[in-house]
Amino acid sequence: MSLLPGVGDLSERARWHLGGLLTIKVAAADSDGAISVVEERALRGYATPPHVHGREDETLYVIEGEVEYVVDGRPGVVTSGEGVFLPRGLAHNFRVASAEAHFLVIITPGGFEEFFQQVSPPALAERPPGEQDHPHTDPALVVTAAGVLGTTVFRGSEAVVVAAATAVTTSTDPVELARAYRVVENAVAGPVPAPLDTVADLLLQAARRVAQNPLHARALLLLGILAEGEDPARQRVHDAAPELVRLVRPGAPPAVALASTYLLAHFPEHGQAVREALEPLGLNESDWLRLLRCLDAPDATRIGRVWPTPTVWRLDDAERELDRTWRATLRLDESDAAELWESETTALLAYMGAKAENAVTGSDRA
Repeated sequence: MSLLPGVGDLSERARWHLGGLLTIKVAAADSDGAISVVEERALRGYATPPHVHGREDETLYVIEGEVEYVVDGRPGVVTSGEGVFLPRGLAHNFRVASAEAHFLVIITPGGFEEFFQQVSPPALAERPPGEQDHPHTDPALVVTAAGVLGTTVFRGSEAVVVAAATAVTTSTDPVELARAYRVVENAVAGPVPAPLDTVADLLLQAARRVAQNPLHARALLLLGILAEGEDPARQRVHDAAPELVRLVRPGAPPAVALASTYLLAHFPEHGQAVREALEPLGLNESDWLRLLRCLDAPDATRIGRVWPTPTVWRLDDAERELDRTWRATLRLDESDAAELWESETTALLAYMGAKAENAVTGSDRA
């Protein structure tokens, strides 16, 4: 297949991009900045690197062929006549899975087509006879040009993530910190590969700075996620639990207090020290009871319909007896009870983490 529809059909807006033919059909200047539309034709294997847009959303619409995509770690496939929304703020990438594909990338608001004009060589003519290749997109320029437009491209992702994690241990600039934390977040909680044990060590360094700068509550959140993950990063975080407990300071801002509570709820083996450290923070009753529940040892007699909101619904004697009878019908053995207890604990931690993240991102915007 020749990617070129015909030499005479090409315009000055046609570019070679990542091995495919790209044509800017609508630029921001054509739509008062509202939208850009890019048409692409590519062969199997064409793929974009994982990236995150800070400003614009993308919609991928397939005219012919099949395109595989990943957005926020979730894979999918779109075929002829189908589309998928790739929102800003979430890492995504896509690749052509069929022998060839013809598709549109719709960008809102417009403006990102400037990136293609900067990084992709013009495609104004057919390749000379016998020439097997066309001008290449420069990968290093891709990273730099995208960054100027507010998009993070993960090329050599391990080095990029380690560099970002290093930046959060040294930078004092709020904009740089926010950008670096977004990169690390996409490695810890998203599809971007990285040496998470090294990242954990760097996040522990960043966490030590939370008393000086509450932006580092993000490090506490990320360490909590790693504490639920796999070794060796998980072990790094659990080994540091005594130090993380000592980082708690009375009078911490609400976002830092919630992030600390979420993180330290992962360490029931240090339950007494955690309770003593967090009690002066003045958590509300619901947050305090969730913490205590996560720190408690498994107890089958406490598995019941009242969980996880005992402050909202308190059982009277009749309801407790009904609850006890219900548990008895489950016929849980010790292993079943422990598994259910662990599942409930995981759900509680997810709730606590989401609440803390909402507080942290809200305080970042304030």
